[in-house]
Amino acid sequence: MLNWYDLRWQDLADILLVAVLIYQLLLLLRGTQGIQILAGMFVLVLAHGAARHMGLATLEWFLDTFVKSFLLIVIILFQADIRRVLSRVGRRAIFRHGLSAPGALEEIAAAADYLAQHHIGGLMVIERGAKLAEYAEGGIKLEALVTRELLTTLFWPNSPTHDGAVIIQGGQVLAAGCVLPLSRRPGLDKTLGTRHRAALGISELTDALAVVVSEELGRISLAREGRLTPYPDRVQLRLALNDILEQETPRKNGWLEEISRFFRQK
Repeated sequence: MLNWYDLRWQDLADILLVAVLIYQLLLLLRGTQGIQILAGMFVLVLAHGAARHMGLATLEWFLDTFVKSFLLIVIILFQADIRRVLSRVGRRAIFRHGLSAPGALEEIAAAADYLAQHHIGGLMVIERGAKLAEYAEGGIKLEALVTRELLTTLFWPNSPTHDGAVIIQGGQVLAAGCVLPLSRRPGLDKTLGTRHRAALGISELTDALAVVVSEELGRISLAREGRLTPYPDRVQLRLALNDILEQETPRKNGWLEEISRFFRQK
């Protein structure tokens, strides 16, 4: 029997890290269909153990194939979630600072406010650490200075770029009329339109910020890491963007703070 005084500090660190990883996994799956699938798989594993204990050879043989392929099944079922997690970890470990231009934020906020007041739909995506070149390739290349006049013109009704997204890189409008992946996360509000689902989709796959304006409601929202937050006006939107991007300013932190910030959910 292992006594508590036989534990090494490495064992305690090992247990702590595994607990943190499991907790982060549950946070990522919370409120999604994935948590239900995971619960169902756990029930089958328990059933396999019960069948072995009770001597039910046929049932044990049937479930044994499933248990031996458990890891492969997890990878197949959760490939999209795994890709999102690895992408997020890579961004936090490598892309320490974004490529945003704070001077363009006021122009973005002003354009969003104008679109909202006139009930014109719009979707503006701000590139940060992860490159958005693959999404910009399908749009119209502009590489123009970010101004509120340009942004509102791109979303004007009957404009060829009206229904697409604008991708902003630094202080430039990289491309317009871009097609973005739609979020397929279960449980989303069924009243959300294509623009809002596209904003959520790009924020789930990358660290980009997506400013979306509802054509019907004239409401401004900001999509970030798969979450959609409404803002009443340009001032509140500008402050929110500034607060998010200020977090990318280089700082000298202790190693405990760095570990905490790495795992913290924003």
